[in-house]
Amino acid sequence: MGSAMATRRARGAWRRRGLRPIGLHECRHTYASLTIAAGVNAKALSTYMGHSSITVTLDRYGHLMPGNEREAGAMLDAYLAVEGGAGGPGGG
Repeated sequence: MGSAMATRRARGAWRRRGLRPIGLHECRHTYASLTIAAGVNAKALSTYMGHSSITVTLDRYGHLMPGNEREAGAMLDAYLAVEGGAGGPGGG
C-alpha cells in the first residue's frame, strides 16, 4: 500500500470516529509514546520502529522513558542497602 492510500484510509477512519486527522509521522510518534507508556523496553521499541540502532530510539524518545535521575539514585540506594546487608557486593 502506498503512502497516499494509507493517508486516505487513515483520514477516512478518523472522520468516521469524529477525530481530527493527524499525519502518519505524528501517528508514528504517538505509537512510540504509547508503547513506552505501556512499558515496552527500548530495544524492542527500536526494533518495532525500524531504527538502525537503539541509540536512535533513546535519543528520540529517552525523555519519555520512565524514571529520572532522582528515582534512579533512590533505586540504587535501595538495592545497595539490601545487597550490602545480605552479604552481597560490598557487604563483607
